Parts: sequence; C-alpha cells; structure tokens
Amino acid sequence: MKPLPLIDMHALRVFLIAAQERNMSTAATRLQISQSAVSQTIRSLENQLGAILVNRTERPLSLTPAGQVLADRGVALLDGVLDLANAVAERAKGVNPSIRLGVVDSFAATCGARLARALAARTTRLAVRTGLTPALDQQLLARELDLVISSEFLGENPAIASYPLFTESFVAIVPTPFHQGQATVAALRQLTAGLPLIRFNAESHIGQQIDEVVRRHQIKSPSLLEFETADTLTAMVSEGLGWALTTPLCVLQAEHLCRGVSFSYVDELQASRTLYLLARADQHEGFVADTLHLCRELLASELLPRLEKLDPRLAACISVHHATTPAPESAGFAHRAAP
Repeated sequence: MKPLPLIDMHALRVFLIAAQERNMSTAATRLQISQSAVSQTIRSLENQLGAILVNRTERPLSLTPAGQVLADRGVALLDGVLDLANAVAERAKGVNPSIRLGVVDSFAATCGARLARALAARTTRLAVRTGLTPALDQQLLARELDLVISSEFLGENPAIASYPLFTESFVAIVPTPFHQGQATVAALRQLTAGLPLIRFNAESHIGQQIDEVVRRHQIKSPSLLEFETADTLTAMVSEGLGWALTTPLCVLQAEHLCRGVSFSYVDELQASRTLYLLARADQHEGFVADTLHLCRELLASELLPRLEKLDPRLAACISVHHATTPAPESAGFAHRAAP
C-alpha cells in the first residue's frame, strides 16, 4: 500500500481555523488571507488526503465525518509541531524566538513601549497587539499570540501557565468639587445619590470585575455612561459627569486627564485585580523568564515612582509578585483590603 503523503501544517492550520469558525470568510479574516485562498487550501488538503473534509453546501459550514476526525486530532498534532519548532529554535545557539505578544491596554499605555524595546533585542521578530483582556486571551488560546499580559487567570487550563505580575486595589475617582474624602461604602452610596457611577464597558474584564464589586456592596446607579478606555472614563469624571471605580494602572494610563479628579481609597471594598503574564506551558521558557524579570523591573523603576509622584497612596495600592512559577490558583479577582 502506497503511504499517504505527510500533512502540510499550513493547510492543517487553515482547515482548523475554518472548522472552528464554521465560516470560510471569518477564517480568512483571522488568517489575513483571501476567502478563495482558504477554500483552495482546504481543497488541496482534501486532494492530498483523498477525503472530503467540509460540506460546502451547508451554512454555517459543517464537517464531514472525515473532517471531524481531522479537527479532533489535528489540534494536538499542530500544537506538537509548533512546540517542537519553537523548542528547537530557542535551544539553537544564537537563535532567538519570533514572538507575538498581546498586552492589555492599561499596561501597554504605561509600560508597553519600554517593554517592547527591551524584548526586541531578545527576538528575531516581535509583534505586539493591544486590546481588551477577553480578546487577547482568545487569541492566545487560538495560537494567534505566544504571550499575553492580561488581567484574567487562565491557569486552570493545563495548556496555559499564568505568572502573576502584580495586584492592584480598586480606587474611586471623583470630580474634585464632589470629593469629600469618601472612605466608606456608605459614603460612595451617598455620592451615587447625586452623581452617577460611570462604568467601564461590560465586555471588558475590568468592567465585569467592577460590576461585581458594585453588586456585592449594593452601590446602585443606572448604567447611563459606559466607556471602553481609561482615558475616556477619566475624562468624563474630570468633566463632572460622574464618578468611577478604577485601578492605579488605569489612573496612570489617563494621567494627563486627571486634572479636576480626586482619589478616594475605600478599604471596605476589599477588592483588587491581578495582572498576569500568560504563556503556553513548557514553551519559550527562557523567554518567559526574561519577560517576567523585565516586567518586574519596569514596575519598580517606572510605574511605582510615577504613581508615587501622582499620589503616594496610589503606589501603596500595588503589590508586586516575585514568584517565578505559575500561580497555583485563580486570583484574577480578589477580595482584599487595600494596603
């Protein structure tokens, strides 16, 4: 019996993304190629294997029994090949890995440029994407990114290692004319009676975390204003349109818009978020260790001094982690007293 030819890994990746999306057009967008290229690649793979893999007449696209087998077993195969290629490249003397890094907006705006400059010297190619945590996490899981700095713990997934970078307590930002040193939940509720709570977008991870804090402490305010970025949210508070819950990192991201804004530290909230460096387990181990070290250096040399200058209590709301092993349990949202 004539042996079958080896499966082309590029064609397998195209097929797996099309199978995941159930739509060739959406797959083409993710792959940044044309829809016809997706279709032709899958047809070539079918010719190679001698089996029809997709039902082209059905919408959304569905898999044939043969296609389902390839989809079920192909993910592990592709992961293994990519891990092998990366391990060989990283161990080869004088060869640095090619890295795709995702960075949550607040970290990118405050430390991203210096981190990118430092990492560029350690890679053959560094591509950086910024955005909201949920989207970046999905791109990591889909192998469209290699490392991600995120506010969501993914360590419960055995394929992902989650290294904690730092934890920051939530703080309230209030228009200065309305600021009376609010330091209790009761004071925030009283503030809300005359000034609405401005929220982060509910699709963002920080928005979901803050919504949980608000519900837990029964701070009731209609969702009149909701924004995606810390810059816009802070600008709205500065203009007196409402008050908000945020974090020191987000305050620093919008530092240029903080005129007219005062800070309230409410230990009673007992709430914080943790930022993690996420990476696929057992991959780019040396590079991950370097990135952890660089991030913590930046926190100490750049982020904390800037916060100290803005308001010493903001810097005190940050606890830097020094562990070099993945976090043992989920801590993406923690109830804790502010330092």
